[in-house]
Amino acid sequence: MEPISRREKIVEILIKNKNAVSGSDLASMLNVSRQVIVQDIALLRAAGTGVIATPQGYVLISPFSHKLRKTIACRHRKENIRDELTTIVDEGGTILDVIVEHSIYGQISGNIMVSSRRDIDEFIKKIDNRNIKPLSDLTSGIHLHTIEYRNEEDINRIEKALLEKRYLLIE
Repeated sequence: MEPISRREKIVEILIKNKNAVSGSDLASMLNVSRQVIVQDIALLRAAGTGVIATPQGYVLISPFSHKLRKTIACRHRKENIRDELTTIVDEGGTILDVIVEHSIYGQISGNIMVSSRRDIDEFIKKIDNRNIKPLSDLTSGIHLHTIEYRNEEDINRIEKALLEKRYLLIE
C-alpha cells in the first residue's frame, strides 16, 4: 500500500471507530510496523488532521463536535487523581487533557481522554504499574484540565462537586 493511501486508510479507521485505536492495532490492520504508523500519524498531524494520541491509542477529534469545552484549574495530591477524574466523569464530563505551567518549558500538556470509570481504571493502572509521576507533581499539584461536556448543567455540577472536594481552584 502506498504511503498516501495508508494514511487515508488510517483516517478512515479512526473515523469508523468511536474508541481509540492503538498504534499496534493500526500496524496489524495495515500490515506495517508500529514505527511506520507513528510516522504516518506525525505526517497526518502536520497536515492538520485532528489525530491525537491518548493513553488508549489514537483518536480523531472532530471539528464539528456539538459538545462544549471549558478549562478548569485544580489542585490536589497524587492520591486524589482517581477521585478527581471519577468526580468529573460521574457528573457528565470527559477529561481531554492535563496542563501544567513549567518554569523553564512553559505550558506542558498531556492527553488523557477519559470519559468512563473503565478509562480511569486503565489510566490509574498505567500510573501505578509504571511508577509514573503525574505532570501535576511538577507544580505542587496545581494543574488545568480541558473538560468536554454536553450542557451548562453538566459543567455546573462538575465544578460544584470539585469545589466541595476542594480540588477546584477559584479566584
